[in-house]
Amino acid sequence: MYHILLVEDDQDLSAITCANLTHAGHQVDTAFTCTQAEELLAQRDYDLILLDVMLPDRSGDELCRSIRKTCDCPIIFLSCLEDSDIIVGALRSGGDDYMVKPVRYSELLARADAIIRRSRQRTASPQNGIRTFRSFTMDTIHHRILRDGQEVDLSSIEYALLLYMTDHPDTLLLYHDLYKNVWDNDSLGDIRTVMVHISNLRKKLDPDHRKIISTVRGAGYIFSDV
Repeated sequence: MYHILLVEDDQDLSAITCANLTHAGHQVDTAFTCTQAEELLAQRDYDLILLDVMLPDRSGDELCRSIRKTCDCPIIFLSCLEDSDIIVGALRSGGDDYMVKPVRYSELLARADAIIRRSRQRTASPQNGIRTFRSFTMDTIHHRILRDGQEVDLSSIEYALLLYMTDHPDTLLLYHDLYKNVWDNDSLGDIRTVMVHISNLRKKLDPDHRKIISTVRGAGYIFSDV
């Protein structure tokens, strides 16, 4: 059972979503505004946050950025908006994934389970120690990235992407392969989800544009930094 915070201002849709999550065995708290969400977040920790983009007092993006200052809890955006700029903005604000309403609840539950498991694995037992590359050092025991002696702040998704890429250097990693192995879901979903997180990863790891992560247009990415 997971404890989930649902932030959705449409009360009917909130009730339906809550009912489906509760039926699947999860405990759900609901908020209809950013202020209500922040009050609940101040009281307890959550395994997952489901967040609408359009809320009455502030945008979901703003709330997400605020949450990310103190909390690494997985966040899935749920929105009726399919505009590329809105999706990119939501993911860049700190969201792990983005689903367009109306959602299939079986898919939502599968994505939620995968994202929560991956988030928990990040704080689990040690793996392989230190990996050294030209541009950065990766500590897989403490899940830290160092660049020029300074720690690079990566989200759990960004870290998982980088870990998977360093496990498969100089290999074309298709969009579908990345989504399946990092998000742990056979459904690719929206390709922009992968693209935005890769873009964020590049900005943090490769400000000098050494092409650590190369794009193969229409196919995927290749990691090479040895």
